[in-house]
Amino acid sequence: MVQMRTDAERIEQLHLRAAELRRQRNRKQLTVFGSASIFLTAVLLVVVHQMLGLSVSITGDPYTGSSLLSESAGGYVLAAVIAFIVGVVITAVIFRYRNRGK
Repeated sequence: MVQMRTDAERIEQLHLRAAELRRQRNRKQLTVFGSASIFLTAVLLVVVHQMLGLSVSITGDPYTGSSLLSESAGGYVLAAVIAFIVGVVITAVIFRYRNRGK
């Protein structure tokens, strides 16, 4: 015999199912964001390696800001700009994702 549920029980089951679907969606999105971050990091490392080559020589004290102005530091500046842009984009996506549910 089929047991009948009250309205309160059905609503409770509905809320539980909705919460489970939200958790599953969040888990998928976290996986996608994590994979994208790893992929972008690998791409960034490859780009830096290709730009700099194997032999890098910076003249002068390597701990001063003027070392970024030397000709061989172009890859570092490019890597910094790309990393900044990627960080801003990921932050914006995460903020939009979090605020979308509210």
